[in-house]
Amino acid sequence: MRDGGRGRGHRKRGPERKRPQRGGRGKGRAGARDASRDRSSGLSDERILGALRGHADGRNASEIARSLRLRGPGQKSLRRRLARLEADGRIARAGRRYRIARQDGLVEGVLRSAPDAGGLRVEAEGMAWRVDEAGDARPGDRVLLQPRGDAGRAREGDVLQVLEGHRDHWVGILQTRGRRGRVTPYRDDGPWGVAIEEGGLGEGRSGDVVRVAPSGRPRRDGIPVGRVIEVLGRPGDPDADAAAVIWRRRLPVEFSPAVIAEVRELPDALDPGELARRVDLRDRPFLTIDPASARDHDDAVCLVPGRGRDTLQVAIADVSHFVARGSALDREALRRGNSVYFPDRAIPMLPERLSSELCSLREGEDRFVMVAELEIAESGRVVGSSFFPATIRNRARLVYEDAARVMEGRGTDSLDGEIREQLAALDRVARALARRRRAGGSLDLDLPEFEVVRDAAGASVDLVERERTGAHRAIEEAMLAANRAVAGVLLGAEIPCIFRNHERPLETDAENLLEVLAGLGLVTPRDRISPHTLARALAHAEGRPIEHLVHRTVLRSLRQARYGAVNQGHFALAFDHYVHFTSPIRRYADLEVHRALREWLDRERPPRSRRLASVAGRLSWRERVAVEAEREVVDLAKCAVMRRHLGEILEGTVTGVAKQGLYVTPDAPRAEGLVHVSSLPGFFSLDERETALVARRSGLRFELGDRLRVRVDRVDQVKAHINFSWVREPGGREHRGGSRQRARRS
Repeated sequence: MRDGGRGRGHRKRGPERKRPQRGGRGKGRAGARDASRDRSSGLSDERILGALRGHADGRNASEIARSLRLRGPGQKSLRRRLARLEADGRIARAGRRYRIARQDGLVEGVLRSAPDAGGLRVEAEGMAWRVDEAGDARPGDRVLLQPRGDAGRAREGDVLQVLEGHRDHWVGILQTRGRRGRVTPYRDDGPWGVAIEEGGLGEGRSGDVVRVAPSGRPRRDGIPVGRVIEVLGRPGDPDADAAAVIWRRRLPVEFSPAVIAEVRELPDALDPGELARRVDLRDRPFLTIDPASARDHDDAVCLVPGRGRDTLQVAIADVSHFVARGSALDREALRRGNSVYFPDRAIPMLPERLSSELCSLREGEDRFVMVAELEIAESGRVVGSSFFPATIRNRARLVYEDAARVMEGRGTDSLDGEIREQLAALDRVARALARRRRAGGSLDLDLPEFEVVRDAAGASVDLVERERTGAHRAIEEAMLAANRAVAGVLLGAEIPCIFRNHERPLETDAENLLEVLAGLGLVTPRDRISPHTLARALAHAEGRPIEHLVHRTVLRSLRQARYGAVNQGHFALAFDHYVHFTSPIRRYADLEVHRALREWLDRERPPRSRRLASVAGRLSWRERVAVEAEREVVDLAKCAVMRRHLGEILEGTVTGVAKQGLYVTPDAPRAEGLVHVSSLPGFFSLDERETALVARRSGLRFELGDRLRVRVDRVDQVKAHINFSWVREPGGREHRGGSRQRARRS
C-alpha cells in the first residue's frame, strides 16, 4: 500500500492581471502594440507555464519557442513575457534556462569556497547559507539547498543535490563523423554536448549509448572534449537505460574505501555478550514472505494464538546494531537515503555484506532483530504492545504466491505443519486488522503494478500485471500495525524521531477531486474531503470498470507523504501518528526510528536537535529522486516494449486528460501514451472540471474512463514518449464520450 500520493492534476489558476503601463504616451502605445502581438501569436502566460511544466531542469527560450511553435514576432513576445514572469516570481532563471519557481521551500544556488565562513557557502537570491558538507558538489556547481536554522541568525543549510556542474564523465548518445564524433544527452534535459577527439570513438557506433571521459582542454567555444571509454548498448537496452538514468540522477553506486573497510571489520558471528542481553526467540516459528527475486529480508512475523486475542510478533532486522551513528557507513547511508530498485537490478543503501548477509533474515540463520509485539483482539484492535531487542532464527523463507496458496487452502504440502498453521493464523489476524483500519477511514489505493518481462537476451518484451495476493495484504497489515504502534510509543514518550507525515490535499486539488467523483456518481455535492469520504468512493467503485481509474484519480490528487521531525498525522491512512520502522535495510528513516526506539528502551532522553529536521528533509528529497529514477527506467522499458507494436491498433482506456491531449493506457501492453490534441478532428479545449476534452463546434467529447481504439504511431526511446492516434470505431460509428459505466451509490 502506498502511504502517500502525488498529485498530478492540472490546477486552475485565477485570471491574469494586466500590468499597468507606466511612463508617457509613447510607452502606452508600445504596450498596446506588445499586447496586440501577443494576442496575434496566441501567446499567454499560461501557455508559457504549460511549456515549462514537467521540465525540472528547465528549458531555454529557444526550446520554449519550439514547443509553442513560435516564430519571428512571437519569439520577441516570448522573451518579454519570460522577463515579466521572472519579475513576478512565477518562474526562475538559472543561466539561460527557465523553470517553474519552486514552491517547496528549497533554494537553488551556487556553491562557493568561503574560508571565512568555515569552508563553503551557497549563494542565491542575494543571500548566502553556510554548509558543513557538500557531498559530491564542488565550488562553482549549481546545487539544491535545504535551509535550516533561524533565518534571523547566521543562515545555514544542507546541500541535497548537484543540479548542474562538474562531471568526471558523461553518458549520452554518440553521433559519428569519420574518426570524430559528438555525444549528446540521453535521458537528460541539459543542453550539454561533448566533442569526441579524433580517434576517440573506440568501439562506438552512431546511435550507441556510451560513457565518455574528458581527454583534454575544452574547445574555444567551451564544448568539452572527450573519448569513449565504454559502449553501454543501444537505447532500450536495459544496461544502457540504467546507466543513463543513474548518471542523470547522480545516483551513488560504488561505496568508498572507508565504507568498505568498516564493513570488513564486522565479525561474521554474533557477539555472545550481545546475544545474552537479548530475548531469545529462536525457538519460535518466524517466517519471511517476500517476492521470489528478493535478496534482502528485513522483516519476519510470528503469531502466538490465544483466547480472545492473538500475539503478533513483528521482527525487524536490527541494522542499528551494525551501523554506528557518525561512522563512514552511516554517513554514506544518509547520503543515499534509501535503496533504488530497477526491474532487473538494485542500488542498495547498504553494502551487500550487510543488506544481503549480516542483517538479512536468512532461513536457518541466527539474526539480531528489534521486535514489536502486539496484542490483537478479535475485533482487530491493538490492545497492548511491547518492544525489545531479540534474536530469531527464520524458520521458512516463503514467496508471496506460495504463502497465498496456503492461506487459501490450496497447498503447499511440502511446508511444515507449524508453518501452515502460522500462515492461517496470520491471514485471520490480518483480515481483522484490515477491517478495523478501513472502518477508521483508511484508504486502500490498490493500483495495478506491472512487471517488465525480459527475453533470454535481456530485452524488454512485455509488461504483465503483478498479482496482488492475500499474502501481500497480510504482510502489509502486520507492517502497518507495527509502524503505527512504534509511532505511538515514541510520541507518547516524547522521544525525538522522524515521522512519516501525509498532509490533507490542497484545497484546489480537493475541490477538483470531489467534482470528478461526483460526476462519476461516487459522492454527493454535499460531501467534504476526508479519508472517510474517499474510502466510501473507493468502495462504491470496487468491482466496476471505473475502479482503477478512480484509484488513480484519487492518488494523483493527494499530496506526497514526507518525513518530518514533528508529527502531523497521516491523511491517507487516517492515522494520528505514523513512522517507518519495518525496512531499515533499505530506508535510512527506519534506521533512525530504530535508534529512537533504542533510546526509549534505554531510558535515554536525547534533546531535540535541528539535525533531525535536516535529516528528515534530506530523506524526503532522496525518496523523490529514487521514485523518479525508478519510474524513468520503467518508462524506458515500456518504450522498448511498445516499439514492438508500432503501427498496431490497440484497445485502451483514457486514464488522463490534459490540454495537450488524451493519455490512453492500452489493455495490453499496459504502457500509457499520448493522443495529442492536434491529431484530433477539430479544436478541442478542457471542460470546467478538466476531466474531458470537448470539440468547440461538433461537441465531440473525450473524457476520463472512455474506451478508445488507438494506433501506435511513434515511440521516442530517447525522450521516453509514446504517441498514439485515435482510430474511429469500425463501420464509422461515432464516439460517444462519457459512455463508460457509472457507479451506482448504495
